Amino acid sequence: MAPGTSLAWSSRTRARLADALGVLWVLCAAGAVMAPALAHGAYLGSFDWVSRFGLSADPTVVVHNRQAFDQITEFIPWTNLAWTQMHHGVLPLWNPDSVLGTPLAFNWQSGVFSLPALVGYLFPLHLAYTVQVMATLVIAGTGAYVLGRLLGMGVLGCAMAATVFELSGPFFGWLGWPISAVMSWTGWLFAAVVVVVRGRHRLGGVAFFAVVVAAAVYAGQPDMLVILGLSAAVFLAALLLARAPALGGTGPIRRPLGDVVAGAVAGAALGAPLLLPGAQLISGSLRSGKRLSPALPAGDLSRLVFQGFDGLPVAGSHWFGQNYYTKTVVYVGVVALGLVVVAVVGALALGLHRRPVAAFGVLAVVMGGIVYIPVVESALDGLPLFGEVLWRRATVPLAFALAVLAGLGADTLMHLRARRDAPRWLGGAFAAGAVVLALIWGFGRGHLPPDEASIRARSFLWPAASVVAGLVVVAAMALAGRRRPGGVSGDHHWRRVTRVAVVVLLAGETAFLVGAGAPLVSSSATYATPTPAERLLARTVGSAVVGFGTNACFSQQLGIVPDLNAAYGVAEFADYEPLIPKAYDSSWRDATGQASAPAVYAGVPFSVFCPAVTDAAVARRYGVSFVLEPLGAHVPAGLSFVRIVGDEELYRVPGAGAATVVPLAAGGGAPGLDAPGVPVPVLRRDRGSTWTLTTDTKGPAVVRLRLTDVPGWHAEVDGHPVAISPFAQVMMQVRVPAGRHTVTVRYGPTTFDLGLGLAALAAVGLVVAAAWGSLRRRSRPVLSRW
Repeated sequence: MAPGTSLAWSSRTRARLADALGVLWVLCAAGAVMAPALAHGAYLGSFDWVSRFGLSADPTVVVHNRQAFDQITEFIPWTNLAWTQMHHGVLPLWNPDSVLGTPLAFNWQSGVFSLPALVGYLFPLHLAYTVQVMATLVIAGTGAYVLGRLLGMGVLGCAMAATVFELSGPFFGWLGWPISAVMSWTGWLFAAVVVVVRGRHRLGGVAFFAVVVAAAVYAGQPDMLVILGLSAAVFLAALLLARAPALGGTGPIRRPLGDVVAGAVAGAALGAPLLLPGAQLISGSLRSGKRLSPALPAGDLSRLVFQGFDGLPVAGSHWFGQNYYTKTVVYVGVVALGLVVVAVVGALALGLHRRPVAAFGVLAVVMGGIVYIPVVESALDGLPLFGEVLWRRATVPLAFALAVLAGLGADTLMHLRARRDAPRWLGGAFAAGAVVLALIWGFGRGHLPPDEASIRARSFLWPAASVVAGLVVVAAMALAGRRRPGGVSGDHHWRRVTRVAVVVLLAGETAFLVGAGAPLVSSSATYATPTPAERLLARTVGSAVVGFGTNACFSQQLGIVPDLNAAYGVAEFADYEPLIPKAYDSSWRDATGQASAPAVYAGVPFSVFCPAVTDAAVARRYGVSFVLEPLGAHVPAGLSFVRIVGDEELYRVPGAGAATVVPLAAGGGAPGLDAPGVPVPVLRRDRGSTWTLTTDTKGPAVVRLRLTDVPGWHAEVDGHPVAISPFAQVMMQVRVPAGRHTVTVRYGPTTFDLGLGLAALAAVGLVVAAAWGSLRRRSRPVLSRW
């Protein structure tokens, strides 16, 4: 081997080793923040939260995080359902246990086809959710790292950017929700934008962009998809604007813009199996985000350096801030903000990383404006198609922009051109931080009760320690700079000094972020396990639907908290998710004149369906076969006592069933809503997404199915397709002729099948295009970096 080749090979090996160490740091930081929880138990999730409610009640249990209830009421049960169905060879399209069944894959929350979920299916059921959460962290950190390398950062700058993003308050606060699952792809999406804009691997770049878009779609959260798309559009616009001749830029603009659009369209096609049926459901759902997410007060920008300024919703502390903690948390740390200053000043004074700094600076300003300026949020709220987006969640791309700027600042700090000025810039940033902290301490702590004042005072410890440590690092850099030798030796000396300084800053920032995030994570030594009362309920009712005698979900809860019941295989006439069909609320009001959700939870009326089943006739209309009542409560007429379950009474509804056959009215008209019918047995297959039953009538009749009427159901009588008509607005019915017949209904949206076809075509097209681009690559001219 020639000497030059050997040197080149050695250089590449060192670079790869350095990158491996950088990525390892990012992964270890993610592991460190999860370690305290995982040391307590291998099963992530707020299992302790349900100990306050219904048949899960256990007064001896201490709730760790009182605001992480969505994990146990939605995401873990859906993970259970999806894992179980996948391992039975059934696509997880339908949830048979919430109300009268709901779409599972298309509810824009479950993410059953996301990359973390697919990885989770490879592990035992009790570890699936934990694996998904850890995979989300890995995706977020590695994506930010890869983006940093594409932007020209060194290993330490990339490690800084990736660590700050994956452990930042906005991202980590939502970890375990589909919000963070979507936003975990931010780094990868921006990296794809950079590849497309550079144009060196044009077709491959378009394919890369499309795959990342599809991955974000399958993560499953429409609000964050819109916000992620907007943030990528702002970044792209900033990059292309810098190419405008009027600003002294060069390079093509239309071509990369067209390529990004092509990649977005191809990505949407790859995600069509979720997008198409999901879009059908949104229009008919109760979901409405109007005025539920107003802009944050501008003064909350100070929370960029604080964790716990308004307390924490965890044991040992308490939350006394406005709204939920996860909706307001924005911390990235003093060190990160100091490096942001270095990046911005370095770009302005020396032109270092000028274009990426400008692009991410614009992104930070735009996202900050959305979050903190009411008029901007109000304007977005008024958009015809996107007015229901919870725009305040733009804190996540704001944190991402600041994280990347911090990485660019770390890289600037080590640049030889900045060696005279960078310590001064960084020292000025930390000094300014000290002044701001002093002002907040003196004038911004407010007047609080003693315990809350103590919590707020303790929140100053990490920012103050970070400022002091930063000033010490700057002083050490200045002292080492004075002693540096001249010439090439001086350059090497300065690189070593700044490398050590950045490592110290990275370690300090990581320590702050790990310490800030670790208290939020809860885990258990045992997986979600039903109590003896819940097991007794499951054995008693089988596959029948259980209703509640009071409208008291999440307060004086009866039975099992929705939707945890899905994890225990108990069907309840209740649901907690944004895509409940609107017709449920109107149908219930028409039937009873009563509200379908508890008034005590007026802040989330679009997400809760938890009606009080107090009438036997209404129970039969909706196929509710059992009703739970509090001990000693008034029992509705017509119900028969079954047994005591826990501290609740279980009653049977005579004549109720999942399917009933009702003779047609005189003249062949449809029978009344509460016309007497004969229950018929139902064979449930494919985990509840296929029902088969047999009718035997003397005359024409209707089969009334207590199944939620959403797009995607198909019916056959004796193998021949028949029309499905609505029953009581939310259920389905099928006409059958006289005689003996077999009725089959199956859930499988046509739009899902169409989406699969589009995804297959897009995948083939992208593979062919990428291969063609690779073959032609050598004949194409090398384009400019930006």
